[in-house]
Amino acid sequence: MNSTNLVLFLIGSLATVFFFFAFLIIWLKRRHELQPYFNYGLLNGGILVGMQLLSILLDIDMKSLSLLKVFGIIILLLIHSFEMMVFTTVGLDYTTKLAYPLYLQNHVSTRKVKDYLLKFSQFIIPTLAVVALSILYSIILFKFTNPEVASSMRRLFDGNMTRENYSAGNFVFVLIAAFSEEITYRLGIQNYLAIHLNWRHSRYWLAILVTSILWTIGHTDTLHPNWVKFAQIFPIGLLLGWLFRKYGIISCIVAHGLFNVIIPLLLVIENYTIDTIVLNY
Repeated sequence: MNSTNLVLFLIGSLATVFFFFAFLIIWLKRRHELQPYFNYGLLNGGILVGMQLLSILLDIDMKSLSLLKVFGIIILLLIHSFEMMVFTTVGLDYTTKLAYPLYLQNHVSTRKVKDYLLKFSQFIIPTLAVVALSILYSIILFKFTNPEVASSMRRLFDGNMTRENYSAGNFVFVLIAAFSEEITYRLGIQNYLAIHLNWRHSRYWLAILVTSILWTIGHTDTLHPNWVKFAQIFPIGLLLGWLFRKYGIISCIVAHGLFNVIIPLLLVIENYTIDTIVLNY
C-alpha cells in the first residue's frame, strides 16, 4: 500500500471509528427512548452474524482452526453484531425524525411510523433501475480503463481472479458487504449528518454527498489505479443516497446486494475474469 492509499485508508478508518463511538454514546444516553427500535437492532445484528458464520463455514476448514482463532472469530462476530445493532437502532430513530420511508410493520413508537411505510411495489422499479444503471456504468468504465484488482482483493480468491475461484463463501461475503455498508453509511452516517448538521429536506443532498465521499474512501486499494474505483462507486453512492431518501433502507440493501450478486453471475455467463469486470462495491 503506497503512502496515498495509506492516508486514505487511515481517513476512512478514523471516520468509521468516530461515527461508531458517536452512535454508541447516543445509544447509551438515549437507550430508553430508543427501546422501540431495539428489536430491529438485534434482528440486524443476528442477520449479520448469521451471514458471517455461513461465509466462514463455507470457506474455512474448521478442523485447522486453533482454539485461539475460534475465540478471536467469536469476539469479532460479537463486536460486528453489536455495531450493527447500534447503527440500526439509532439510524431508525433518525429516519423517523426526518420523516423518511421506513419498513417497520408495527407501530413501534409514539411517532407516526406508519405514515412512512412503503409497499414493495412502490420501490422495486426504482431499485432495479439503480442496479441496472450501476452495472451498465461499471462495465463501460472498466472496458475503457481496464483496471487491475488490488492485492487486498486478490486474497479473497487465493490469488487467481477467475470465476472458478469464486466460492460460495465469496458469494455470501459480498452480500455481507452490501448489508453492513448500507446500514452503516446510508441508515447511519447519512442520517447522523442530516440531524446534527441540520442538513434536512432541501439540504439533505449535502449528507448524501459527504456520505458518498466517505464510502468511496472506504474502498481504497481495491482496484489499481485507485481513481477508477473511486470513479465507479462515488456516483453509485449518490444514487444509493437518493434511493434511501426516496424509498428507504431496504431498497438500498436490495440494490447493493443485487449488484454484488449479478456481477459474479456475469462472469459465468460471459466468461469474463474478475480482472476485466468489477468484483463488487
